[in-house]
Amino acid sequence: MSTMKVPAAPGTSLAPPANFGDHDQHGHVAQFYADDAFLVESLSRFIGPALAAGDAAIVIATPAHRESLGRTLRLRGLDSSSASRAGRYACLDAAETLAKITVNGWPDQTLFVQVVGQLLRRTKAKSSGENERIAVFGEMVSLLWSAGKLGAALRLEELWTDLARTYIFSLRCAYPIQGFNRQEHSEMFLKICTEHNRVIPHESYTELAGEENRLRNITHLQQRAQALENEIIERKRAEQALRAAHDSLEKRVIERTLELQHKNIEIHKQTEMLEAANRGLRELSSRLLRVQDNERRRIARELHDSTGQDLALLSMNLSALQGEAKGINAEFGKALSENVEIVNQVSEELRNISYLLHPPLLDEMGLLCALRWFAEGFQQRSGIKVNLELDNNFGRVSRDLETAIFRVVQESLTNIHRHADSATTTIRLAQSSDTVSLQIEDEGRGIAPEKLSAIMSEGVAGVGLRGMRERIENFGGQFDIASGKKGTCIRVSVPVTHDGDGLLI
Repeated sequence: MSTMKVPAAPGTSLAPPANFGDHDQHGHVAQFYADDAFLVESLSRFIGPALAAGDAAIVIATPAHRESLGRTLRLRGLDSSSASRAGRYACLDAAETLAKITVNGWPDQTLFVQVVGQLLRRTKAKSSGENERIAVFGEMVSLLWSAGKLGAALRLEELWTDLARTYIFSLRCAYPIQGFNRQEHSEMFLKICTEHNRVIPHESYTELAGEENRLRNITHLQQRAQALENEIIERKRAEQALRAAHDSLEKRVIERTLELQHKNIEIHKQTEMLEAANRGLRELSSRLLRVQDNERRRIARELHDSTGQDLALLSMNLSALQGEAKGINAEFGKALSENVEIVNQVSEELRNISYLLHPPLLDEMGLLCALRWFAEGFQQRSGIKVNLELDNNFGRVSRDLETAIFRVVQESLTNIHRHADSATTTIRLAQSSDTVSLQIEDEGRGIAPEKLSAIMSEGVAGVGLRGMRERIENFGGQFDIASGKKGTCIRVSVPVTHDGDGLLI
């Protein structure tokens, strides 16, 4: 198979080699490299011939590159030290020189012309070569690019180009190719290449021998560029699709969030309505209990003041008749005696009922006296021993709280008598600066868990354990009950506050 070569235009090459020794008096060349050794080698072929011919040279580079260049020139028999002493070779630090020509990190034209222009005049004046050429190498633009100051690097290239209109010199700038590894570098890379009248590619191209190999390399690069361009297009399409999916998802999230917010608002409203209803129920329960206690107090007063007085009057009348009947009729007198005894029994029962409905000691003497009176009567009626452990420093609290605690004790002892089958019970009452605590404990057979749960959830206010719990919860207190095989224990804790005159709820 024959290979057909495409003829190049006269005087041109499709893939020109990199001739480092060529010096264009007005050349502004960009040198790209991947390896420091390659840069130093090409730089020695640029600076070395100029020094060998007696021309001037200026190197503005990093310390590592300056040291490597000096060592390479010495290996090739070129004494850069003598050229430096003669004044036709200047080797400067790139960072220090850059600091002299920049203001706030940006190249200043006036400072650049002063520093670099004076350097060019002084060095060229010492040149002894026939062509009076000046070879200049600079890395200041590379430092700016590496620092991410892309615009500043391009501006410094422009200042070099402008300076070439005043001074004649051949300039070579160096950039590590690794610094152009991002897609967003493409536009600035082309601007930098355009600012130079010649570009030297890095060693992967310049090391190729022969036009055919270089053409093949260029074709390969074109293929990779086309593939990269297609990949970029596909990536943009994927990004657009992803962005559209993201926007759609974001829209759905916003809609869902708004929906959830509306639901939360509705739930919040329903919760507020439920809380309001519960508050209303608690207030109603509290009023019902208060009405019930007031009604008990009224009935007890009526029984004591009205019915009790009538029974007392009836007893006195029967006693008077009993005295008169003794001398008249023995049978009649005996009957009257029996009636007097019955009336006295009814009167005693009536007084007990009245006191149980609402003991007058509760209002007159306070909770401790009422509990002692009730415990004594309960012990006599039931035969169950009641142990009282009462805080003798217990002060007066509000009448409603005293009534509530008394009712809890009354209902608890009644339940113990009816259901616990316990021979003893203990009542503990204490008061601290901010709490009233009550504990009622028996040694009976206890309550099964399922039965206890049913008892607490059934019934109406004022009846059984649930009624006791509601009484305490109306004061913001806690009502707990624990029961097992060794008995049942009821614990009550109610917060109180002090206003200076007494404990208030």
